[in-house]
This record gives sequence, structure tokens and C-alpha cells, in this order.
Amino acid sequence: MNLSFVESIPPGAFEEISVEMPDWEQKFKSLIQQRKHIKFEFAKMPNIPDNLLHELAKQNYAHIILGSGGGQRFLVPVAN
Repeated sequence: MNLSFVESIPPGAFEEISVEMPDWEQKFKSLIQQRKHIKFEFAKMPNIPDNLLHELAKQNYAHIILGSGGGQRFLVPVAN
């Protein structure tokens, strides 16, 4: 998965995911399979489970980090 740092929020409508949501792993996987734009807070989810990282790589997602603090993270499907 490509990793990049940006100074402003990337364009697009983002679905937010959090470990505090009920059934968050299933929702996360569903968003990936639908190739949705995803955002999350690094402090609440510092590690993405390996099975979801595999799905992200399979669907060709880019991992985008906002600003130098890196608190806001975005996962964006890259056009094939």
C-alpha cells in the first residue's frame, strides 16, 4: 500500500471508521470491498489488523497521512 503525507484533506466523500463502532472490522472490510474512501483517527486505531491490510492491498488503496502530527489518516482506492 502506498503511503503519502499531505497538508490538506484529500478530495472525496469519506466514510469514518473507528474501533469504537459495533462490528467495526466487518464494516471496515465492507467499505474496502465497496472501494469507498475511508478516514480514521490514528490514536483510536494505531494498527490495522493484518486481514484488513491484505484487503486494502488487494483493492489497491493508498494510505494518506494528514499533516506532520499524523492524527488523521485516509485510505483512498487508487484507479487501476
